[in-house]
This record gives sequence, C-alpha cells and structure tokens, in this order.
Amino acid sequence: MSIAVLFGLFFFLVILGAPIAICLGAATFASFMIFTDQDPIMIASLLFEKIEHYSLMAIPMFILAGNLLSKGSAANRIIEFAKSIVGHLPGGLPISAIFASIIFAAVSGSSPATVVAIGSIMFGAIINAGYPKKYAVGTIATAGSLGILIPPSIVLIVYGVTAEVSIGRLFMAGVVPGILLGVMMMVVTYIGAVRLGFKRTEPAPFRERLSKMKDASWGLMTIVIV
Repeated sequence: MSIAVLFGLFFFLVILGAPIAICLGAATFASFMIFTDQDPIMIASLLFEKIEHYSLMAIPMFILAGNLLSKGSAANRIIEFAKSIVGHLPGGLPISAIFASIIFAAVSGSSPATVVAIGSIMFGAIINAGYPKKYAVGTIATAGSLGILIPPSIVLIVYGVTAEVSIGRLFMAGVVPGILLGVMMMVVTYIGAVRLGFKRTEPAPFRERLSKMKDASWGLMTIVIV
C-alpha cells in the first residue's frame, strides 16, 4: 500500500507538471507521514545530517572545474587534440567527440556538463561534415553519459554518501567500465561511419599531434589536479 501511494503521488505530481525534485520530496514526505509514526522533525534532522557530510564539498569544485573548461578555450583545445589522434579514421569527428567526452568526464563528473561542453563545439562540425543529424545527436548524447561513470562522478559521490559506501572504491570501480564503454562507443561509431560510406583520411603528422597535446596540456593537467 505504501509503495502504491508513493509512486501514485509521484506520477500524479509529474502529470501536473511539478518539478521532479518537488515530486520526489512530496511523495516521500507524504508516505513517511502516513505509514510511519516517526516525528516529522526527524526528516529535517536526517536531511541536515546528510548535507553536512564533508564528501559533498567536492561536488561544487567539480562543477567549477567543468565550467572553467567549458567556458574557456580548454574544451576546444581538448577536442582539437582528440581530432589529431583519431580524426583520420572513418567517423573521425564523432569518434573525436567521444574521446573528448572521456577526457572531459574525468574532470567535470557530470553528464550534462560533458554534453554541453563537447556538443556545443562538435555538433555543428559533425553535421557540416555530412553526417546525419540523428547520428550526431546520438553520438554526443551517449558519449555524455560517460560523465556519471568515469571518476570523478557527482552521482557516485551522492550515492556513496547516501548508501554510506566508500567513494574511493566507487571511483576505482568506475574507471575500467567507463573507459571500456567509451571504447565500445568508438567501435560502434567507426562501424556506423563505414556503413555510411565515410573513408579514412591521412593521419595528422606526429609533430602536429605533439603540438595539439601541448596546447591542451593545461586542460589535460586538470585531470591530474582533480
């Protein structure tokens, strides 16, 4: 019965157009008041107890790092570096977007920030190169999802604080799956580009790759700092 009330009230508020945060909070609070005999003051006490966790202080710093990269030229330099590495392959631009998303995710810890930073630069470039619009949207949207898996991840921090699980271990557990998922995305993008008829081009000279890496060095160094 409690589950029916919880989800029923949640979906009712969603249909009314209330923000998701309000829907979650109101449905949970109503279920708590109806089906338990606990003092409502405990809710405020629990909320402040969780908010006071020192690990949560990392979240605004990750958001700041992501904003610094996306607002400045660092994101563009990281993308240029990615293009110099994999841009010559069939599907080079979409693959570069995925590669850059992996790098950016290791700084911002946020999927929306990754999508905005990489998509704002690469979306138009991918379409102008002759790729279908759906292909460009799908590439950037799926690549942005790496932001919640590759550490540091804001979602993993919140989960670790809520479930009282080691955040360090969560980060370690997300490294290999995140990189593996990114590589699989690149492979699928490569196969899709070959089917669309895109050909391999001449790879960038080693000197150019080294130059692009130097240009992006400060952005890449942010990963080490974080």
